[in-house]
Amino acid sequence: MIRPNWIVHVLLLLIALFLGMMAIRPYLHPEQTALAFTGNFDHVDIISPMFLYKGIRGVLMWDKRNGNIWFVGRGDEQELTFVDPVLIARLPLEKLDQPPQ
Repeated sequence: MIRPNWIVHVLLLLIALFLGMMAIRPYLHPEQTALAFTGNFDHVDIISPMFLYKGIRGVLMWDKRNGNIWFVGRGDEQELTFVDPVLIARLPLEKLDQPPQ
């Protein structure tokens, strides 16, 4: 007795078609490439995204070039606006190279 195995043949054909579609896809639609450069402000680290300074909520940032700590306050609650940065402190990073006293 010969059993009809058309279901197995159809499944194998579908698998082969899907594998073929996956194999030919990179040739039809090339992948998008990303640029590998850092931004203009890669020297700035956000210390705290939610910081309270003199009753104003805002963002606390650190400038790694000179050790300045800046606070940028948020404006109105309804809109996402920011006020001008305020210098909070300056870390003396150049003293890290000196021997301890």
